Amino acid sequence: MDIAIRWIPSQCRGDFVIEGGDIALDSPLKSAVMVSLFTDRVAPETVTTDAAAVGIRGAPDAAGSNQDDRRGWWADAYAEMPIGSRLWQMARTIKAGQTSALREVEAICYEALEWLVIDSVAQSISVTAEWASGNSPALLFAVKITEPGKTATQEFLFSWAWEGIN
Repeated sequence: MDIAIRWIPSQCRGDFVIEGGDIALDSPLKSAVMVSLFTDRVAPETVTTDAAAVGIRGAPDAAGSNQDDRRGWWADAYAEMPIGSRLWQMARTIKAGQTSALREVEAICYEALEWLVIDSVAQSISVTAEWASGNSPALLFAVKITEPGKTATQEFLFSWAWEGIN
């Protein structure tokens, strides 16, 4: 068992779950998925064509701008594979019915979770993303994971909202 983390979509953050005055426990796979998706991964210095098409900009930009903050965890400088995801880079993305933004979110999520397959924690991973219905500034995405030696998949559903999405 691992520490239970509850995702709070309206605040775009996770929090530990407290039950009866103690930290609650939950699935280690769920915790690994949440840390992988909702910890900020360092941004690459250059962006792919697909990322640029949905509004992701390279870092650093002009010195002194907020673009020169590539985020990430300092210890990733010593790691073969950084932790977290680049979902934070989607903050400037415009909804406007773009399916390219959805495909980029799926790619970002898979990038964040691929270590599960590399480390044999998961046999396979799939991610699907869609815009929330109506005028909501939210993106919905589902992560399906099949563990080694198992046929049933575990599905984790998340929503991600940010300011400025139209």
